Order: sequence, then C-alpha cells, then structure tokens
Amino acid sequence: MDPAQIFHSVIVALDNVVITRHISAAGYVVLLYDHLLTLDDEVKYVWSAPTTLAKVLFLVLRYLVLLFMTGETITRNGVVIVPMSDLVCKAWTSFATYAGWISVAISNFLVLLRIWTTLPRGHRFVLWSLGFFITIQVVNFSVTTWVITNMNAVLYFDVTVGLCSFSSKPSVVGLWAPGLAFEIVVFASVCWNTLDRPRATDPADPEGNITRIFFRDGVVYFVIITSLRVANAVIAVVAPISSIFIIVFFIWSGVTVTTSRLIINSRREIAQLRELQMSAGGQFGEEREGTDPTTDTLELAERASPSVGGW
Repeated sequence: MDPAQIFHSVIVALDNVVITRHISAAGYVVLLYDHLLTLDDEVKYVWSAPTTLAKVLFLVLRYLVLLFMTGETITRNGVVIVPMSDLVCKAWTSFATYAGWISVAISNFLVLLRIWTTLPRGHRFVLWSLGFFITIQVVNFSVTTWVITNMNAVLYFDVTVGLCSFSSKPSVVGLWAPGLAFEIVVFASVCWNTLDRPRATDPADPEGNITRIFFRDGVVYFVIITSLRVANAVIAVVAPISSIFIIVFFIWSGVTVTTSRLIINSRREIAQLRELQMSAGGQFGEEREGTDPTTDTLELAERASPSVGGW
C-alpha cells in the first residue's frame, strides 16, 4: 500500500471515530432527555408501588444503562482523554458487553411479565415463554462470552484517538442474533394468541382495554427493537473496524427508552383502570350479587398485577 492510500485510510478511520462519538453522544442525550420526561410517571407509578421483582428489575434497567452511558460518554467524548492500559481496556469492554446482555435480558423479561398479565390464569403460554426465555438467555450468555473472548484477543488502547480499538475485526454479529430470534418468536406467539381470543380485545370487556393498549404499544416496541437489532447486525458485518460499534450505544439507549415507555404506559393504564373501578365502586357493589366473577373488575385489576410481577 502506497503512502497516499495509508494516509487516506487513517483519515477515514479518524472520521469514523468522530462519527461514532457523535452518534453515541446523541444516544445519551435521547436517553437522558426521555429519563427526565418520564421521571414524574416513574415516581408516581413505579416508586410508589410495592417492592417486587418486576419493580426492582425495571429500576435496575433504567439506572444501570443511564449510569453506564454517562461513564461511556465521559470516556469517549474526545474532549477528556482517559488513558487506559490494554488490560483495563479489555476489562471495561467486557463489563460493557455483559452489561448490555443483562439489560437486554431484563427488557425481555419485563415485556414477558406485561404479556402474562393479559392472559387467563394458568395459560400454557406462560410456562412455554418462560422456558424459551431461559433457554435464549443461556444461549445469549454463551455467545456473549465467546464474542468477548474474541474481542479481547485483538483489543488494545489506541493512544492516538484515546479509545479502545481492535487490531483486526472481531466477529460480533452473534451478540444480537439470540435476542432477535426471541423477540420474533414471542411477538408471533402473542399475535396468534390474541387472534385466538377475540374477547381479549372486545371493547365491551374492561380487561380488553389493557390488552388492546399493550398490543398496540407492543407492536411499536417490536418494530422499533427489531429494526434496531437488524441495523446492529448488518453494521457489524459490513462496517470497517473503525465503525463496527458506530450505533451500538445509540441503539442501547433506544432499546432502554422503548422498554421504559412500554412499561410505564402499561402501569399508567392499570392505575387509571383502578381509579375508574374505585369511582364506580358504589354502583358496582350494588350490582355485584349474581355477577359472573370472570367479569369482576376487581379480579381484572388483580390479574393486571399478578404476584410474579406484583406491581
């Protein structure tokens, strides 16, 4: 390669680094802005709820990603160079990759909890989806560990740009394949189950309000998450080394924002349903005798917050 080509490749690589920094910073701004916008709803509908597994996982997702993205923005902004040894660089990258796996697992499980609240008690989909979720997470953890091992073999700290860099391009596309498979299968199953139970979306059924709203938000969630994961996978395959993670942090922020919105919106709708029940409590109490318990709105409220999710 002649000097002109070498110089050109260096310029392109530096441009890609700058673009990666800007896109990552944009993702952090979106995450922080949305966090501030939804903080009031978070306090009202999440913090005030009883402490349960779902609540703890939701808060871990919200603040784990926010804190990590804050640290990542500081170390990658190009204004302040944080020098690292190769060992520290490998440890930080490994931690970031595992943190991404944990956040995706939490997002998937929270969505499953919301899906389960729209199903009849003891529905077979609950056990099937839980088993599928556990299987996918075991596969995802294994793939993540394999990718980290491959990345660490070619990872070093580049003092020229002040970033962790790769001496050769590692294979990272496997990071998003298991999650993409999980979301496609679960979404297809939910669509089939909803169509198989027409009453679940009956406007005259109080429970149908929650189901319809969740299904509407779920479609948006699926489209956004799937698009982001496909974009990540494509870029991981076709992009040069200098831009292999060009949109990773932006997409991480986008996935967290989308999941948070889905959960908070469903919590708001459940709270509004309960307020409606309480305001109509007197009239409902008069009509309660002889009423079919399967349409009891108090029972619907309990089903909207089962013990597994609890809030």
